[in-house]
Formats: sequence, C-alpha cells, structure tokens
Amino acid sequence: MLAEVERRGLPARSKTDAWRADIATWRAKWNAHIRPSYAEVTSPLHPLEVVTGIRALLPDDGIVLPDVGAHHNWFMQFWEARRPQTLLNAYGYGGMGFGVCGVLGAKLAAPERPCVTVCGDGGFSMTPFVLSTAVEYDIPAIWVIWNNFGWTSIRDIQSGVFRGREIGTMFHHDGRPYNPDFAAMARSYGVEGVTVKQGRDFRDAFAHALALGKPIVLDVHVNGDIHLPSTGAWRLPPSAYREPAFGQRYLPEDGAK
Repeated sequence: MLAEVERRGLPARSKTDAWRADIATWRAKWNAHIRPSYAEVTSPLHPLEVVTGIRALLPDDGIVLPDVGAHHNWFMQFWEARRPQTLLNAYGYGGMGFGVCGVLGAKLAAPERPCVTVCGDGGFSMTPFVLSTAVEYDIPAIWVIWNNFGWTSIRDIQSGVFRGREIGTMFHHDGRPYNPDFAAMARSYGVEGVTVKQGRDFRDAFAHALALGKPIVLDVHVNGDIHLPSTGAWRLPPSAYREPAFGQRYLPEDGAK
C-alpha cells in the first residue's frame, strides 16, 4: 500500500476531512464510554491499568504474549501495537499456557528486545515449571500474572448462559478468594517475584522488571469483576442474542448487496 501511495501520490487532504472528523467523533464517544470506570489508584487493579501501564513503558519493539483468558480480551481491545509481530497470540484452539512457555522462545529469538507474557493465574498454573528453564539457561523473560483468582472468562460465559450461575471457575478456600503466593513460588525457583496489589505500584514494578535483565514474575492482583466494554457480541447458541456493551451490531439495509 505504501508503494502504491508513493506511485500515485497522496490525495488532497480536503477529500478526507469528513472521514477524519467521523473518526474523531467515534474516538471521543469511545473514550467517554470507558473513562468513567477507569481509575489508576485502585486495589485490586483495574484491568486497564495493566494494559496501559505496559504500553507506556514497553519499547515499541518489545514483544508481548497475552496468554489465553480474560486478560487476552482486554489486550485485543486496548493494546496499541506499533510494530508488526510484537503481539503474539494463541488463536485457534487457544491452549492455556501458550504465553507462559512461549515467552522463552520469543526471548531466545530476539534476545535484544524485552519479552513479556501476560498470563492469567489459571494459565500460569498450567506450566509454572518454565521458570526453572529460564533460570537454567539464564533467559530474562518477564511474567506478568493477571491474578483475578479464577478462570473468569469461563465464569462470564457460564454467568451469561445460565442466568448468573457459575460452577468450578473461581478459586476459594474457607469462603475467601484463594491462590498460591506466585511471587513466593517464583523465588523458590530462583526467580525474582514481586506482588502488586495497588494500581499506583504497577508501573514502578514493571519498570523494575524491564531493567532487571533477569527472569522475573509480577503477581498482579486484578479486579475480575470489571467486565470488558466490548464492541462486539459473542453468541453461543442456544442462548439468546445479546447486544454489545457499546454500540450496536451492523445490519445492512434491506435490499443491500
């Protein structure tokens, strides 16, 4: 496309004024929609604080691997990719643990670039043994655990299909949310582990991880009850169709081809 623009030359800017004005209007409506629910100083963290915090500090050529889970949807919705092949996903079957392990491959392939996986507590629990590999081969990868104490993407599907009910998706012990101490687990492998429970602490912790030059785990407690302000709807028959949380689905006019 760039080569064709160079061959043809740019059109007069005035020809795109209306189009760019529409984009500015849509962007303003979207920002107004998401901003009221987004506060940086929260505990547990607002999901957007993780996404925007990483984007603010990670170099443009840094590689991010969002594992499979609720956090993946937040990254698909809000991540600003600035270079090709810097956001690596597990589409298709969506195997949990892909990012937990894959970040080692990314770092070995691009040792001069920071490589980060953002993985859920469920996904990290699938393959935590990769920490020993990182220590053995001195691979300075970064694991950001999106710790919301459950398989919340599955919980949300259950809740939507079964009228608010869920089973076997949230981690509890004695009536309270439960997970292992992932930072302590990391230290038992010989990896630095840091727990982040306050929104104001995340960027400092992530900046430390980028500068460390060694494998590190950030156990970040994220609010799993904040739902993604989606622009699309996922229909799972036989459940009824639900409109998107923002905007409306596009339906062509009668007779349109």
